[in-house]
Amino acid sequence: MLGYATACVDLDTAPYAQVTGGNMWSSESLVEKGVTGVYTSLKKPIYSNGMVGAGLWVGYYGLDVLGMSGSSRLAMNGLFTSSINPGNSYFSDTWKWCYDGVHRANAAIANIPSANMDEAKKAKRLAECKVLRAFFYGRLNELFGNGGLGVPIYLEPIAADECIRSQSPEADVWNQIITDLTEAINEPNLPNNDIGGEGRVSKGCAYALRGRAYLLTQQYDLAANDFAKVKDCGYELYTSAGDQSYKQLFKEANERCKEMILNIQYIEEPTKAYGSTLQKYVAAFQQGSEDSRGCWSDIRIAPAVVDLYEVVNGATVSNFDYETYFPGWNSLSVSDRRVFFLRDRYKDGVEIQPGTASSTISGAINAIYNALSDAAKALYLSEGNEARCQAAYANRDPRLAFNVITPYAEFLGVNSTSTAEGLYVYRWPVGGKYYVDQAGAKPEIDRGMTPTGTANAQAELVYMHRKFVGEGLDFAYRESNPIDEPIIRYADVLLLWAEALVEKNDLPGAKAKVKEVRDRAGIVTPDAPFANQASARNYVRDERRREFVGEGINFFDEMRWRTLKETKFDRKFVEQVHGGQVSTGGTYNWIGDQWYTWPVPRTEIERNPNLKPTPGWIYN
Repeated sequence: MLGYATACVDLDTAPYAQVTGGNMWSSESLVEKGVTGVYTSLKKPIYSNGMVGAGLWVGYYGLDVLGMSGSSRLAMNGLFTSSINPGNSYFSDTWKWCYDGVHRANAAIANIPSANMDEAKKAKRLAECKVLRAFFYGRLNELFGNGGLGVPIYLEPIAADECIRSQSPEADVWNQIITDLTEAINEPNLPNNDIGGEGRVSKGCAYALRGRAYLLTQQYDLAANDFAKVKDCGYELYTSAGDQSYKQLFKEANERCKEMILNIQYIEEPTKAYGSTLQKYVAAFQQGSEDSRGCWSDIRIAPAVVDLYEVVNGATVSNFDYETYFPGWNSLSVSDRRVFFLRDRYKDGVEIQPGTASSTISGAINAIYNALSDAAKALYLSEGNEARCQAAYANRDPRLAFNVITPYAEFLGVNSTSTAEGLYVYRWPVGGKYYVDQAGAKPEIDRGMTPTGTANAQAELVYMHRKFVGEGLDFAYRESNPIDEPIIRYADVLLLWAEALVEKNDLPGAKAKVKEVRDRAGIVTPDAPFANQASARNYVRDERRREFVGEGINFFDEMRWRTLKETKFDRKFVEQVHGGQVSTGGTYNWIGDQWYTWPVPRTEIERNPNLKPTPGWIYN
């Protein structure tokens, strides 16, 4: 993203007020600094309070923890408990993040017209800032304003103590968003796209955002028309030779391809200011970088989304069913289902590593096996359990293997000094968190099958991320890596387009848009889900869940669909692969449908007496 790559701007080292005053927009160079400051507001949208084991602003990947597709090993600062209230920092931090972007954009929009600079460039920058203001107001209205409440609208620069307006109705906020985007679209100096560029917004980006606004306000014809315009602006799905287009899309070489409509552009550098922190907080333990080994695995992938990846059988697909691969699954308790994920005790009839100590393979197995019921014990295959487990993840939608490290899959990591790469297998359980070059790994005893402790609690079995995660020594810095984060990509537009067509009851048209996305992934699109509107609606939603793992999109989807209660909270707690509870993750408590409209933060209510408290929330 522009704000990261243009280090000379120094917006992070000087007060932003120095750039927002009218006298500070007098020249082209100052305008460029000010506009860069607006773009900078896009970065790191969420503060990691209780999300990862450190307090800092993190990227869009962190938003997945709030949706059904992700979870954290930590307790999320009580966000999902019955004690949640408008004083929670997630609400106030998000409110502040969005309004910071709004006020920066307001300063630019007010002052650019009088700047001494080329008129065409001036018009282009003005249009960009209107698109960015619309983006931030869209986020505010979706989270805090839905249900009719709306949020305060500020369209001019004002001092902090002048922010005393009440909420404008939700419809008025959407109208302002659409007005900003329409003015940007009508600006001839705003280019159709920014493919291969600096990470600036474009006409295609404005159409994508306006189409989303029309979709959320149920203006489906207008939404579909705008999504078609995004294609006309030059954006399309990324494809590469072979069958790994989806995987390659998220590699550094392709991060500015024709699919990326709006993204955060990162560069590697040691101060951590301009790179992504994803590797440290999302990657498996042994997936470090050249400067540091030992990632934290704080943010995981929820079993609920893994279960949605279909089974592929030639030209047909079917829903995944545990009983098919693990006979007896349905009759066992959640705790007993662990038996299907235990590693092999024997290889070629020989016990791999005998012993009773938990550091031995047999000892680690026994610690779990001995706690199982007799019925579950009878289902354990002491030689063949791993193969049975691998079969449950084979022949699935290819995006599963590209997005998720599943049990008994391989991944490329680093050694104990981050000086060489090593191949790991995600086996469970293990007696410790080993690197391939450590004596404790005992590869000679394990017959070449290196035991792997990937998460911080190696006794727990969780799904971990592959998307965006560096393999081996891909990255120089664990906390500052170069992989861009997409905010909007063309696959998102296609599936929003499919949603609009479903609501218009154009089911063949909706299927065609879904098919484009699935064709790129190499998976057939079935006819049956598009036989009626209700099933088509659900299938498009599931397709979005499968496609956007790790991209911070799912939370906003579940909130606008009002499905979060069923998809996340009905799971009750942060889950391991087999459905058991993660010991440190806490439980999910649904407090009521008021959760779908985040409360105006208590601190904002205290500062501004004109703000109306959000209905259903208790302010005390």
